[in-house]
Amino acid sequence: MNILYEHIDNNYRSYHGIFVDEQECRTHLQGAVKDNLLDREERQSTLDTLRALQQETGFNANEELIADIQALENEQIELKQFRVGEAYAEVVLGEAFVCRFHWNENRDTRNPKGNKTGADLVGFIEVDGQVLFLFGEVKTSSETANRPPQVMTSADGIEKQLRDLYEDKDKRQILITYLQSKMRHYPDGHPFKIDFHASIRTYYANDCKFQLIGVLVRDVDVDHRDISLSYDRLSQHILEPYGIKLLALYLPIQKEEWERIINEPIE
Repeated sequence: MNILYEHIDNNYRSYHGIFVDEQECRTHLQGAVKDNLLDREERQSTLDTLRALQQETGFNANEELIADIQALENEQIELKQFRVGEAYAEVVLGEAFVCRFHWNENRDTRNPKGNKTGADLVGFIEVDGQVLFLFGEVKTSSETANRPPQVMTSADGIEKQLRDLYEDKDKRQILITYLQSKMRHYPDGHPFKIDFHASIRTYYANDCKFQLIGVLVRDVDVDHRDISLSYDRLSQHILEPYGIKLLALYLPIQKEEWERIINEPIE
């Protein structure tokens, strides 16, 4: 990943334009991004359970069980481009910005074609030795007629969504409660629990300090106006000590090709 442009007010407040070269993009799509979309950890756990049942002595494996095992073994997936953008955002934030998403939100999906509720990104970020709650939004856009594109500035765009998260304490509390409910699935000493307890202490000891992040995923030419103008507006509205970061992620592969590449066999 290469930083093409950036503006840094401090470690909590900045924007960055990042380019991923074609080989790294393919590696991400076929690796970490696909793992996120499949929720590979949970998928493997379910597959192990069904295989054990199939092999259980005296258990009559029926057609439905065999079909479900075969479906889980088949990693060809149909997906929406915005889902790829959200998964890619998590991968890059984890690799470049010390962000952690311990719970794959696909496990909460009742309708695989539906939108997430509350926020696209709910996790943790480590900055200056502090762990903070991370709340964020992700949009994917190929628009070039407007810079920033409309997914940044429209009535349901990233600017409006981040302002809402800043202003609506009840919405943030729902997201914190969501994390707490998932954190209970893990034993004491698990990184999820460590991050949660550190973040909630930071939140209440520092005037509800948290980090907002907006990620714009692009498959077009680079232009700093994609996020610089939005950052100028947001940084005047979202005041310190609250963090605000915008990231434009430029991918060299057109979004219409993402699904094909994700489903390509790896040689």
